[in-house]
Amino acid sequence: MGEGFLKPFWKQPAVEPVRGAFRRVTAAAMLALLTVISVSPATFAADKSRVSGVNPYDPFRNRTDRGRGAMSRDQELEFAEAAHQEIAKKNKFITDPRVVDYVNRVGNRVAQGSERPDLPYRFYVIANDQINAFTPGGGRVYIYSGLLKKATTEGQVAAVLAHEVGHNVGYHLSATIKRQQTTGVFVGILGAILGNGALGTLAQTATVLVANGAMFSRSREQEREADYLGLYEMREANYNTGEMVNMFRLLESLGKSPGSIDKIFSSHPPPTERAQNTQREIDQYLEGSDQGGVRTTTEFAVMQRALGGITIAPSNPDDQDPKNPPRNPTDTGGQPSGNITYEDAEEVLNRIGARGARPLEGARGDILGGRQMNDTVVVYQLRNEVRAVADLSGRTYPLANTKGNGVFPIAPDDVLGVRIVPVSRRAKAQVQITVRDQNRREFTYAWEWTGRAFRYLGAQ
Repeated sequence: MGEGFLKPFWKQPAVEPVRGAFRRVTAAAMLALLTVISVSPATFAADKSRVSGVNPYDPFRNRTDRGRGAMSRDQELEFAEAAHQEIAKKNKFITDPRVVDYVNRVGNRVAQGSERPDLPYRFYVIANDQINAFTPGGGRVYIYSGLLKKATTEGQVAAVLAHEVGHNVGYHLSATIKRQQTTGVFVGILGAILGNGALGTLAQTATVLVANGAMFSRSREQEREADYLGLYEMREANYNTGEMVNMFRLLESLGKSPGSIDKIFSSHPPPTERAQNTQREIDQYLEGSDQGGVRTTTEFAVMQRALGGITIAPSNPDDQDPKNPPRNPTDTGGQPSGNITYEDAEEVLNRIGARGARPLEGARGDILGGRQMNDTVVVYQLRNEVRAVADLSGRTYPLANTKGNGVFPIAPDDVLGVRIVPVSRRAKAQVQITVRDQNRREFTYAWEWTGRAFRYLGAQ
């Protein structure tokens, strides 16, 4: 049976001629079953009980045994350096300072609010379009450029980095090595380390573990603990904790695209469970922390533009880097589309009741030809559907390419840009959304304002 299912632990007894004996056996079996359920960590199939049962983060609360029996600090740093050398052989790192400096700033911000702020934290960006992040311990953290491109706020980037810092705080490196030792795979090398052997064996161990992939295989309880620790690191760093929940929702949606998420994520609990666990912790112990704090910044938009990603602009549209304007592939003349902020997008989505929706791209302009420049268009994802809505001075109009269902036949990462074309003497106002299909061809959906609603014109 699957990893997350409770396996049967008794066999059906033979026919019992005495009814009383049968009742005693049944009662004992039920008691044993209840005991197992009450003490066993639930995963996957038992996740439904997490919402109404015991808080799954309770085992990590007020722990005093973190680091007990772990490698020494010097050993951990030595191991992390050796692992880095092996990782560097197998991967290409992003070197653009707009990306590297940004990730290190965000990473160190959450690390300084952790229980191990003294580690020499270093954050690296691997040039890979898959979704992944990992740490070998010792304050070394690696994140794929694909994950940075797909995030929609700085808070979501902070959530990923805080989770990896949480692995460092939880001393999960030592636990991982011990687990590999007990499997018999690395018997001989690992015993020397855990028995305070020479540091020279660390490089050999790191090479074997990184090459084998076992270095980044954590238990599900370790992943939950890293989520728990990362959540509080975000709170201490004054990030909006709700962005960790949003990151898990993003991972859930990205997981629907085959090959987009690296196999390392297979050791993590399902994103839906992680979102539920984190939201529950916020509601019970961090109430209000998902209502305030930093969600995104101008530097986040600059970083994504440097990577070639597209996102909704940060809170202050006046605080943009003039040397790196947002990409607008459909802007071929006329009035350009302005920036729409993340908060603007959320306001529109809340107005239409799109609870849990994730903004993908937006534009601001003036469809009706005045000077207010407050009309907006938002493309967003709701569950596994991509939709769009236009907001004209506070009144919302869904944009659809079929009879009113508002669903585009595109994947979330295929949205390239949004443009508002204002009304003129020669043409009616239009909304244009440019996408890329599965064959990498670009085309544009267009809608025309009729004075009462938006009429779909087709794709070109």
